[in-house]
Amino acid sequence: MTRRKFVRKLIGAGSMIVAGASLFAKKASPRKFVRAIRFKGYPGPVKPMENILKQGKWSG
Repeated sequence: MTRRKFVRKLIGAGSMIVAGASLFAKKASPRKFVRAIRFKGYPGPVKPMENILKQGKWSG
């Protein structure tokens, strides 16, 4: 085997190792997640909580 063929095989093997390592790293890394947009304030009026035992106006 000539030096040129050896260097080609060495470069090919090295590139395969790098490609395999990057593929493995992509699978092993945690998934990215998307954060929901947080508004500065609550959209609309905020009412105090009422008694849940009392029957509502529109129920039944």
